[in-house]
Amino acid sequence: MTLGTLNIAFALTHIYSNEETIANLPDPVVFFGNTFRFAGTTITYGAVLAVALTLLTWFVLTKTVGGRHVYATGNNPDAARLAGVRTRRVLLGVYATAGLLYGIAALVLVGRTGVGDPQAGQSGNLDSITAVVVGGTSLFGGRGSVLGTLVGTLIVGIFRNGLQLMGVAAIYQFLITGILVILAVAVDQLSRRRQA
Repeated sequence: MTLGTLNIAFALTHIYSNEETIANLPDPVVFFGNTFRFAGTTITYGAVLAVALTLLTWFVLTKTVGGRHVYATGNNPDAARLAGVRTRRVLLGVYATAGLLYGIAALVLVGRTGVGDPQAGQSGNLDSITAVVVGGTSLFGGRGSVLGTLVGTLIVGIFRNGLQLMGVAAIYQFLITGILVILAVAVDQLSRRRQA
């Protein structure tokens, strides 16, 4: 379902844009790419938004009942349901929140580049999965932290930036990132088996 929706959205983006990059976007659309100076450093509003959303997500997942329900549902949906958690509502909330965050991420990306590019974000899925898994979140649910995800994001960003600075071709960057995901998932599986 997720991959099907992704392909539909990708196709509609190309149809709507006529396969062209859209420039001269209105100021509100590129707002998160604007900068301000603080203590002699230039900072984008997108970076401020990212920090604010990270803190908000950390608070919700660690300090609220809803956050505990998310972890419980991810760890064992049947046990969570039997404990009185409305797992369908939790899953709907998680998917809706994810969709909202994807939309915000798209606005930040458009703000950073200053154009609407139908090809933008092609590696975003793989980079996101890699960052989350490297940060210690289990793909099998119930374990992970916002801080770990932030660290994983920094690692993947630095790693990919380093590959670009070294002049590694994009296709090999995908290859190396894919290998990194497989290694991280293998480590996660081994740690789960040891705990069992």
